[in-house]
Amino acid sequence: MASDVENRKGGQFKDYFLQFLMLFLAIFLGAIGENYRQQYTDEVIERNMERETLEAMVNDLQTDIINLDNSIKNKSEKGIFANKLIALLNDSVVSLNNKDIYYCARVMTTREAFSASEGAVTQLQYSGGYNMITNSSIIDQINKYHYIKEKIYKLNETEEHILIQYRIAASKIFKAAVFSSMLDAEKHKNYKYYIKPLQRDIKLFSTNTNHINEFIFWVSSANGNQSANKAQMLILKQHSQELISSIQKHLTGRK
Repeated sequence: MASDVENRKGGQFKDYFLQFLMLFLAIFLGAIGENYRQQYTDEVIERNMERETLEAMVNDLQTDIINLDNSIKNKSEKGIFANKLIALLNDSVVSLNNKDIYYCARVMTTREAFSASEGAVTQLQYSGGYNMITNSSIIDQINKYHYIKEKIYKLNETEEHILIQYRIAASKIFKAAVFSSMLDAEKHKNYKYYIKPLQRDIKLFSTNTNHINEFIFWVSSANGNQSANKAQMLILKQHSQELISSIQKHLTGRK
């Protein structure tokens, strides 16, 4: 009898132990599974966020390239006008070219300052979101993009200061009323830069050689700054294209 009781107790103990072990294993494996599921979910979310951010960045860069092309074209054209203006003012018979001098000088007052898209590229820089990008090479390229962009912005600021001096110098040799009437966005919308060329030569306000020399100096300064700015824009355009290529290769590899 005692042996039977002991055997039953021993069997119950084994059953309890097995039930406990099975319950423990179920909880333990469940916890591991939940942890793995959470990690997998987090990784999927991060990958999706990275993809969405990088795809938005590509769109911004493509927009920047379009804007860069417009600014580069504008600065190239203004470079031609600047050289022509300097040549005309250096002509010994300035009065024969006044309508062209007026037009070139008026065009030089316009500006096409490049401004990058304030989207994913910029927001990522200030939000500390670089952690979601797993490709360190892309991060390096983004940092270089910002470095070149800031150089362009500084040249834009310099251009503003030069234009102030340019306009002061221009006021000394051009008739203000004529100069002002040439640009009108409503009346002259069919003309490039909204500037209507003069139909006939009009005398300059002053042909003082000192005034003309001062004006040529600021024309040359404006042209030099624009040339430097255009060079940086060409670099930024190429870098933007390379960055787009890197992002697209990275995203293709993550599929």
